[in-house]
Amino acid sequence: MNNKAMIFSLVYLCGLGGVLGYGYMDQMQAPEPVLQGTVDARTVRISAKLAGRVSELSVREGDRLAVGDPVFELSSPELDARLRQARAAVAAKSAMSQRAERGARQEELAQARDQWQRARAAFELAEKTAGRVRNLHDDGLVSQQRLDEAETRAESARLAAEAARQQYVQAQNGTEDELKAAAASETDAAKGALDEVRALLAETHMTAPAAGEVTEVLVHPGEIAPAGFPVVTLTDLNDSWVRFHVREDRLDDFKPGQAMSGYVPALDQTIELTVSYVSPLGEYATWRATHTGEADLRTFEVRALPTTDRPDWRAGMSVLLSTEPDHG
Repeated sequence: MNNKAMIFSLVYLCGLGGVLGYGYMDQMQAPEPVLQGTVDARTVRISAKLAGRVSELSVREGDRLAVGDPVFELSSPELDARLRQARAAVAAKSAMSQRAERGARQEELAQARDQWQRARAAFELAEKTAGRVRNLHDDGLVSQQRLDEAETRAESARLAAEAARQQYVQAQNGTEDELKAAAASETDAAKGALDEVRALLAETHMTAPAAGEVTEVLVHPGEIAPAGFPVVTLTDLNDSWVRFHVREDRLDDFKPGQAMSGYVPALDQTIELTVSYVSPLGEYATWRATHTGEADLRTFEVRALPTTDRPDWRAGMSVLLSTEPDHG
C-alpha cells in the first residue's frame, strides 16, 4: 500500500509539474496584449490679460467656433477711468506742444514791445534825473547821498529796460528748439500711455484665437475672471493625434514614420495612423516588470497621426492597436 501511494504521489507531482511548465511556456510565448490608445487634441485656454467681471458670454459647450468669433466680454470700470485720464493727458500735452511750436501770438509780441518801451522811457527819465542831480552836486547844492541814489535809480532803470528788451527779442524768436523737443516728447509719452490703455481694453473683448469646439466654460456672466485665468476651453480637433503607452521592448515596432492600423470602437472603424513622436514618460510610474526575475522596462509615450482627416472622432475616444505596424 505504501509503495502504491508513493507511486501515485510521484505520478501526481509529475503531472502537476508538466501542467505548470506548459502554462509557463505558453505564457512566455503568448503575444503581447492589445495596445489601447486615446485620441488627444490641442487644447486652447482662452483668457484675458487683466482681471474683470464677465459681462457677456457668447458661447456654450459644444459650439464650434471659427477664428475671430466672439467668445466673452469683460467689464472694468477702473480701466474706463484710466482711459479718460489718458485721453485728458494727451489733450493737455498736445496743446503745450502746439503752443511751443507756434511761439508767441501777435498780442503777446505787442505786449512785450510795450513793456520794453515803458522800461526804456523810465530809464531815459532816470538817466536825465541823475544828470541834473550830478550838476547840482558839482555846484555844491545837493549831497553825495542824493547823487548816489539818483545814479542807482538810473542803473536799475537801465537793467529793467534791458530785461524787457530781451523778453521782446525772445518773443520774436519763438520757443527754443530744446523746449519744443521736450514738449513733443511729453506728448509722445502721453500717447503711449493711451495706447497701452487701449490695448488693455481690447483684452476685454476676447475672440477665438483658433478654430475648434468649446469643451468647457469655467467662468459665467456676473463672475470675476482673474487675470490669465481661462474662461473658456477650446479643443482644436483639426490638430489631434492618438497617444499610446508602449513598453520599451516593443519600441522597435514604433519608430517615427512607421504606419499602423487602429480600431476605434466608438466609430466601429479602422483608421490608418503614422507614428510621429516617441518620448519617455516620467520616472515615477513608468518602470514595469516583464516576468519574474527579469529586469524592469521603462514605458514610452508614442503619438500617431491619422493619415486622413477624421472629422467624426473626438478627444477621449479609445483606439485599439492589435496588429504589428506596417514596415513595408
